[in-house]
Amino acid sequence: MNKLSFATATALVLVIAPPVRAADLPLKAPATPFVERFTWTGCYLGAHVGGAWMRNSVTDPVLLVQDNANLGGPGFTTVGPTTVGVNQDGVVAGGQIGCDYQFPQNFVLGIEGAASGGTMKGSRVVALPDSPPDTALVSVKTDFVTALTGRAGYAVDHWLFYARGGVAWANSKYSVTGTFNGGAGLGLPFDFEGLSIRTGWTVGAGAEWAFAQDWSARLEYDYYDFGSHTATMNDIVNGPGPLSFKTTMQTVKLGVNFHMWGWQ
Repeated sequence: MNKLSFATATALVLVIAPPVRAADLPLKAPATPFVERFTWTGCYLGAHVGGAWMRNSVTDPVLLVQDNANLGGPGFTTVGPTTVGVNQDGVVAGGQIGCDYQFPQNFVLGIEGAASGGTMKGSRVVALPDSPPDTALVSVKTDFVTALTGRAGYAVDHWLFYARGGVAWANSKYSVTGTFNGGAGLGLPFDFEGLSIRTGWTVGAGAEWAFAQDWSARLEYDYYDFGSHTATMNDIVNGPGPLSFKTTMQTVKLGVNFHMWGWQ
């Protein structure tokens, strides 16, 4: 082989060899886009609607009516208390605002304030033994309930399962009405009315689902206990008198929240 042929062969090898070596090298994997982890951390504003059921133990509407009307004469007192149950039911609707923080272990802690308007009302007729066949209509209406609660839960991606508890308030109106027709047959009406803001406690549980960007829906059950309370009942003719109430409430609510900031 002469020098010219050797040079030509060497040049061909140098031209062909680099692509062959490059083809033998492993290919670099394409970059994977960064996916941010979903979190419940943030604050929200929302609305809710649902049903409510209340139970009242009322003591003593008979004594209130008979003794204030002086049916038994001067110094007379109705013997023994009479406790009657008055059930209420109705619709609640309102709003809530709160903030949550999700820990790396998926535990969530938060705080929430909520207010609900309501149509919970109920009544019961009780007999007045000192002037048969007279009766009194005992009525209770609750139109406003508020609560300040903390909540703790566990997040499973876009789902949050939680329990809650805190302090609650309820605004209730009471009335005991009727007419004295028996006994002396006076035909005298009575209309005792009272108003109070009750303070109690509440516990509950629910599940919340983030169904769209910035939006979530939830279903929640809550139990309220407002303890015992004595309200001052007033009647223009018969004067004031005390009436005691022991009240509990249960609600089932469906809500929706808009997550204003911090939620991803």
